[in-house]
Amino acid sequence: DFDIPKWERWYFLGMGLLRMAQRGELRQAEQAFTRVETLGRADGPFNLSRVYLKEGRVDDAADALRRAVAFEPPSPPWLLSWFTALVNKQNGQLDEAIANFRHILNTDFEEARQREFDFSQDFRVINELAQTLFERAKRERGPGRLEQRDRFLNEARQWFEETLQFDPENTAAHYNLALIHTLLGDEERATKHRQLN
Repeated sequence: DFDIPKWERWYFLGMGLLRMAQRGELRQAEQAFTRVETLGRADGPFNLSRVYLKEGRVDDAADALRRAVAFEPPSPPWLLSWFTALVNKQNGQLDEAIANFRHILNTDFEEARQREFDFSQDFRVINELAQTLFERAKRERGPGRLEQRDRFLNEARQWFEETLQFDPENTAAHYNLALIHTLLGDEERATKHRQLN
C-alpha cells in the first residue's frame, strides 16, 4: 500500500485530463490543479497556466504564472520562462516574448546548467522565437521602417534555417521561410520552401 501525498494524486489526475485536452477535461484539470495549489504546491498554478493557455484565457494564464513564481520551491525557471514567453506572445508583447525565448535558448538558468541541460537545440523554442520575430517584423510598416522590418525578417529566417538543421522536414519552418523569402524579394527561395512544405 503506497502512501501517495494528496497533492500528488490531484496533480496526476490533472495531468491525465490535460493530456486529453477536450473542453470538459480541461475544466476538470482546472479543478484538479486548483486543489494542488491549495495544498501548497507550485505545480498547481504552473499547470493552471497550461490549462488556461489551451483555452485561450491568456490573462488567467499570466496570473497563474505570477502565483507559481511566488511558491517555495517554485516551478523550474526554464518552464516558467517558456510559458511566460507564450503568454507574452499571445498578448502581443512581442519584444518581451523574444527576450524570453532567447533566455531559454541561451540556457540562462544556473540549475539547468548544473544539470547539464542545453536548450539551444530545442527546435520548438527556436520556431517560436522565429515566429515571434516574424510577427514583430510585420509591425514595421512603411518605407521608413523597411530596414528594421528586414532586420527582423532576416533574423527570423536564420532561426527557421537553424530548425532545418535539426529537422529538415519541419513544415512550420518551410512554410514561414516561403513567406519570409517572398517578403524579402527572393521568389526562387520562396518557391523552393513552398515545394518542401
